[in-house]
Amino acid sequence: MNVWWIGSLLVGSVPIHALAEETGGSTGEVRSKAEQRRAEKALKENAVLEFKKVTKLQDEAFELTNQLRFAEAEKLWTEIIALNTSNAAAYSNRGNCRTSQRRFDEAIADFRAAIALSPDEPDPFLGLGVALEGKRDFPAAIRAYEQSNALSRRRFGTDDPAAINNIGNAHAGRGEWDLALANYKRAAMLDKNFVFALANEALAYAQLGEDQIAVRTMKFLVRKYPYFPDMHAALAALYWETGDYSSAEDEFLLATGQDYRYRDLEWIASIRRFPPRIVRDLENLRNLRK
Repeated sequence: MNVWWIGSLLVGSVPIHALAEETGGSTGEVRSKAEQRRAEKALKENAVLEFKKVTKLQDEAFELTNQLRFAEAEKLWTEIIALNTSNAAAYSNRGNCRTSQRRFDEAIADFRAAIALSPDEPDPFLGLGVALEGKRDFPAAIRAYEQSNALSRRRFGTDDPAAINNIGNAHAGRGEWDLALANYKRAAMLDKNFVFALANEALAYAQLGEDQIAVRTMKFLVRKYPYFPDMHAALAALYWETGDYSSAEDEFLLATGQDYRYRDLEWIASIRRFPPRIVRDLENLRNLRK
């Protein structure tokens, strides 16, 4: 028997004074140890319950994010932060949700909080760069991405394709499409399965007038990934420009059916930041459809 009867004279079946004598301690010391063990057990049980609660909230937040329900996901990350204000990942993930809602200043505050808590973690610097891009502070964004990449290289021994891709995005934001293309190609080479790097490479080729390479890459991507609205929208633009209006309509309907944001020219230009040429063609297509 191993049940502690706190407040009685028995510990299991051994008189408490006898146990105290055997251990060289007093009955008060034994009672204190018993209370300490109960407290430790309660702490462990509470920690397990809190972990389960946080895990459940986190899973729900990620699911809402996948459904593009960013405001609802943000509320859950706020709940998680309230449970543990030292949770750097929660601040970073809430920052991502706020960036997706174009609340860049609040997002930047979240990423800086995450960085203060975990200065050696690459992800908050990556998110910070995206929010800074939203404010069109491209030089600061590039610095954030370079810091993220440096931390990844220190930890994993290699460059981070996501950081390199985002450096390309920041150069694109400055109209430096040749530098953007170089970074996209590098990111795609680092990770052959990094679909967005290859997609961005195709977009950069389109902006630079290399239509044959651009269209070939876009067609390859939509064959391999039919539910890829980014490339359907880009193909719609290029088809429209060449006068293939039927194909342009088909691709545009696929893009907007898969992701409603491709109906929003402001989002396409400012958040997704398609090349100016693609944005212009999509605007012409949409205006004529009206």
